[in-house]
Amino acid sequence: MDVITTAKPPLCPRCEGEGLLCARVPHGWTNASGAAVEGRTEVVLCAACDAEVPGAAALITWFHVHGQVEDSEEFVRLLVAWAEQVSVPPLDEQRLEAEIELWRNGEL
Repeated sequence: MDVITTAKPPLCPRCEGEGLLCARVPHGWTNASGAAVEGRTEVVLCAACDAEVPGAAALITWFHVHGQVEDSEEFVRLLVAWAEQVSVPPLDEQRLEAEIELWRNGEL
């Protein structure tokens, strides 16, 4: 897992609010031919959307107390606990095709 740090807080893709942290986590799926496709995807920790997610509440609280990413054992422990619980939704192929079509038509 990689933590992505930027000057501006990440935007939550679910609520479009300000996120606390963006991280790249392993992600994969099986394609139509049955082959494994593996890579990484970005996930955002959001205080509003993730408050009830296992492993997220403690990390959200840590950010409210400390305010920023720190290289500390406590932060790393909380980050790993959250990352192990992150659930990446499966690829919505119909939505992807619709977005590709919008892009091709200059509408995206």
